[in-house]
Amino acid sequence: MKAVTYRGAREVAVEDVPEPRLEEPGDALVRVTCCGICGSDLHIYHGQIPGMIPGFVCGHEFTGVVEETGPGVRGFRPGDRVVGTFHVACGTCRACRRGAYNQCVRYGVFGYGIAMGSLAGSQAEYVRVPHADVNLRRIPDELDDEQALFCGDVLTTAYGALRNAGLQPGETVAVIGCGPVGLMAVQSAFVLGAARVFAIDLLRDRAEMAERLGAVPIVAGESHPVSRVNQLTGGEGADVVIEAVGGPRTVALAFELVRGGGRIVALGVTTAESFAFPLGTGLTRDISFRIGLANIHRDIDATLALVAAGRLDPTAIVSHRLPLSEAPLGYRLFDEREAMKVLLLPGQ
Repeated sequence: MKAVTYRGAREVAVEDVPEPRLEEPGDALVRVTCCGICGSDLHIYHGQIPGMIPGFVCGHEFTGVVEETGPGVRGFRPGDRVVGTFHVACGTCRACRRGAYNQCVRYGVFGYGIAMGSLAGSQAEYVRVPHADVNLRRIPDELDDEQALFCGDVLTTAYGALRNAGLQPGETVAVIGCGPVGLMAVQSAFVLGAARVFAIDLLRDRAEMAERLGAVPIVAGESHPVSRVNQLTGGEGADVVIEAVGGPRTVALAFELVRGGGRIVALGVTTAESFAFPLGTGLTRDISFRIGLANIHRDIDATLALVAAGRLDPTAIVSHRLPLSEAPLGYRLFDEREAMKVLLLPGQ
């Protein structure tokens, strides 16, 4: 089959690789109909993820059609349209039983190499899904594959972060970074009751896209984000800050933007090992700070329902739809910020 493979820093290729086969009773084989290039894929593209070896199949966002199931699969059968969660869980360990699927002892991420479970990725014609009853969801008839794709990763990541922040109706939210996850956070904040959302980015076109989704745009290179948010909130700051970039500088900015007693959730994937935590500020201003991997399984059913009802429109951010054969171009455009969201279509 054809698949996108990692070849080295800033190099991917579309190659012929062996088609996956069922390995365990709970496996399903899915024919991929749509897959995405995610911001976290760029860490792989830049050669920053240990355990990625040349030839490993990339990608973790996908929708498709079930082709075959193992004897242990109860909830799916061939022909079902499905969306996969970007990370897998077993559904039976102690962490899964308490709903912490992102802490599963068998945790893995599609397409992320040896360090994340050695699961071949989904930027391919077929993908093997372990524990299929846990890691797949049937796509509602009202949704097309593109809409459902976002529920397996970036939309549910953003929605879950705002749930983790305990957003209350009428509160203000500041989103740092208007890439795909940040834009999903803008939409999710409004669905969950935010009165105002401030969208901060270095690039004007990205901030303007957030504005089209209802946010107040703040271009960091043209005005000081902290001063602007303080001006718009009467000097108080935002109730909730979502850090959707990943890295010490944007986390530090989040502490400057949040009001006393407010909440910060950092969801941007980072390769930094540490950052200087503002202990004194956090203590005296009573700041709640949370960081962690997305718990997709907890929230995917909610986001699928919201998209099906027309409350969320994740496809508004799609800028490019390319055949799988043009994946190297898609990666380059995304890396150079000439694309907002790239979808790859194996059937074309």
